[in-house]
Amino acid sequence: MKPLFVTSTNPNAGKTTLIIGLAKNLSNKKIGYMKPFGERIVYKKKRLWDYDAASIVKIFKLDEVPENLSIGFDHSKIMYMYNEEQLREKILEALDRVGEGKDIVFVEDGRELSYGASVGLDGFNIASTLRSDVVLVASGEDYEILDTLAFLKKTVNIDKKINLRGVIINKIDSMENWEEIYKPIVEKMGIKVIGLIPRRKELEVITPRILADQLFAKIVVGEEWLDREIENTFIGAMSASAAAKSPLFSRENKLIITSGDRTDLILVSIENNTSCIILTNNILPPSHIIEKARKKKVPLLLVPWDTFQTAKYVEGIKILVTERDEKKIKIIEELIRNHTELLEMEIL
Repeated sequence: MKPLFVTSTNPNAGKTTLIIGLAKNLSNKKIGYMKPFGERIVYKKKRLWDYDAASIVKIFKLDEVPENLSIGFDHSKIMYMYNEEQLREKILEALDRVGEGKDIVFVEDGRELSYGASVGLDGFNIASTLRSDVVLVASGEDYEILDTLAFLKKTVNIDKKINLRGVIINKIDSMENWEEIYKPIVEKMGIKVIGLIPRRKELEVITPRILADQLFAKIVVGEEWLDREIENTFIGAMSASAAAKSPLFSRENKLIITSGDRTDLILVSIENNTSCIILTNNILPPSHIIEKARKKKVPLLLVPWDTFQTAKYVEGIKILVTERDEKKIKIIEELIRNHTELLEMEIL
């Protein structure tokens, strides 16, 4: 059994996506997974687990229970429960457990390389404890990536602390610029670039299911239509007649965020190519409107916040892959196969 540690320079760089794509390309191998510091927390029925861990378990039908794939979820509790040696033993015990009978175990870092440093669960500590090969994922503005990699190389001496096999640049807008300009700069730093992955808009599509999960919203109606795609968002803070005149309102596959007592706007939205309506202020519309949404197959989600606060929460939602996203998973598999060197490397 070989562990492969996947970390990143920044949050939401694409660690879980990389693991999914890589594992899909290794269908002939038995895989395991763990995420020592769970930070995308889901709490349901008095159970606590990491969203990424749950997704991997479901996508690859692993035997593990998601909550057992993380050592901890909260800085203060980890600090209280474990000293440095106990934490090291816990990491190795977890690897032995999830790695039993497996060919490779993917170990995913928390938000980014430094996350968890105050309690000994940062990327450097985990990777050195496991003595594993490390793949670094980076995304963001081009020069921000270069700055971060230069800092890690020159100031942190990253390759002296962990067995870094290379960096993968993810969500690239201009492949030509990276191939001709930025990749040579990174390799001149002494960091091997083992993948340049283009941005794919299809992977950034959100669904009502993601909204319901991350907002802990009550599903009023439409559980069977939670996988509809959302491409536009409309904040319903105006009258129905004013909304109908807006070019944005006429777009298809839209999300409407409005108070549950705005019955005129809700009715118009149900009739106008809407993928989902978030009802704010914990206000339910009349039963005939709920029934109308059911007939038109428009999910209604109920949340306690006002419309402005809800819109802010929606803006900050992370696009996560689930076992139902077969189209996305296929795209991810192809991206890893066609745009990285991972499958040719001896680390697997």
